[in-house]
Amino acid sequence: MAPQGEGYENSGYVLVNELGHPWKTDKLRREAYKLMTAAGVRKVRLYDARHACLSWMANNGVPDTVVSAWAGHSDLSFTKQVYVHPDPESLRASLRAGSDKLGELLG
Repeated sequence: MAPQGEGYENSGYVLVNELGHPWKTDKLRREAYKLMTAAGVRKVRLYDARHACLSWMANNGVPDTVVSAWAGHSDLSFTKQVYVHPDPESLRASLRAGSDKLGELLG
């Protein structure tokens, strides 16, 4: 939206009202659901999309510190414990690698 003169607050947020204040959570949710419907995609909770995005980033080589910063977290361990979930292919690959190493060890 266009700034409203001297009353506009440059909050640094992307989605803001006419005065520059960030959207409330319910407004963000309603607008996101409208966009999902218009795009013809399955409606997902934004919370779930956040988890999926952070997990995808972590599982595709983005450094943990970057994933945490992108999420707005100051505690890296919180991001890793709560938001980052390994994908099945990563689990399979690590199982194969671990099995190979164990085979080498045991001869």
